[in-house]
Amino acid sequence: MGVRHTETSLIVWASNSAEGTDKTKTAEPVIPVFDATRLYDAGDRGFAMGPLDDVAAVMLSLQPGQTLEINALDPTVEVDLAAWCRMTGHQVIEKQTTRYLIKHK
Repeated sequence: MGVRHTETSLIVWASNSAEGTDKTKTAEPVIPVFDATRLYDAGDRGFAMGPLDDVAAVMLSLQPGQTLEINALDPTVEVDLAAWCRMTGHQVIEKQTTRYLIKHK
């Protein structure tokens, strides 16, 4: 079970241990679009399913002014990422299709 509080809602989900746990699946490598300091691939997972925690951890490792490119196929990421950036002080710099460039505060 997971809980995520966003700026506008409380999201609660039940975790299915069989769902999304196939770590042996080989995916195509993600090619960077932006000239970012780091790249994170969320795949088709929405932020409520774990990538937000990963993105937060990556952002903690960056210095102010450095950037992170995120590849996220789930369309809900756009809203969740914008809300998270507003709450944390980071900035969404650019969006191109499924790619987001955010700057550390």
